[in-house]
Amino acid sequence: MSRTYATDEQYERWYMAECCRCDQRRHKAGTWPDGYVCRTCSDRAVRTRGTCPGCAQDRALPGRHPVDGSAICTTCAGFSQTFDCSRCGFEGKLLGGRLCERCTLTDQLTALLDDGTGRVRPALTPLLTLLVAMDEPRSGLAWLAMRRGQPGNASQLLQRLGLGEIPLTHDAFHELQPWRAAAHLEELLMASGVLPAVDKYICSFQRWLPGHLADIADPEHVKTIKLFATWRVLPHLRERADRSHITPSVRRFAAEQIKHATISCAGSAPGTAPSRPAASSTSTPGSPRTPNTAAPA
Repeated sequence: MSRTYATDEQYERWYMAECCRCDQRRHKAGTWPDGYVCRTCSDRAVRTRGTCPGCAQDRALPGRHPVDGSAICTTCAGFSQTFDCSRCGFEGKLLGGRLCERCTLTDQLTALLDDGTGRVRPALTPLLTLLVAMDEPRSGLAWLAMRRGQPGNASQLLQRLGLGEIPLTHDAFHELQPWRAAAHLEELLMASGVLPAVDKYICSFQRWLPGHLADIADPEHVKTIKLFATWRVLPHLRERADRSHITPSVRRFAAEQIKHATISCAGSAPGTAPSRPAASSTSTPGSPRTPNTAAPA
């Protein structure tokens, strides 16, 4: 694309100016009643909300009172422009199509959660409702833009969810990478009721387990450790969560059980089950033990 200016001096003259709010020479975002304003100051001003001291209306206060410099609305400040969303009428920061941040977030999420028919996948409607209602929609927009172009980013995960490529099960999320992005989305799905609520430390353990199993070379050992985790360690964690709650130390102990069983399995004869991990000698009253020796917490 050809540039619209001929020289650097012309660029300076057309696009740069001293901001009337911060007194720094920056790119011009607009011309307001009190002078040129940069993008940073413009964004901060239009996000300022409250009761205007001039007209007593509750609205955005991007203007500045000529006498005391207090924040006032666009009407009282004599703005020639408005900051009303072209769809919902909300007054604030405007993005493409003169849409507010919440309407922009709604459009982006609707497109990402499309099931291929032009509509949001029905099972994910509660997730859409939860995300659109967040207190700070710009945080949602930043989340969608995070790690753009990299595999496993939030937008990609949402798109795969919409198309049904990711099953709506906890097990499916525990296999996804990067695990932090998958874990955050899993928590959002639980908060919206799309997935059943599960203790976060159980989810943490289940996300950790596949990576541990992938490091075991012998397929028979993998099967043995997976069975041990499925039928001993996980039931104990779930039982503990039902009785009270799981702490970080309980989660760490569960991982130590798996690691101990892995070492035991590697040193045993083929076909021999791993020995039962012993309780830690440093455990405190109420610390978890193996299922067959567990004491009530």
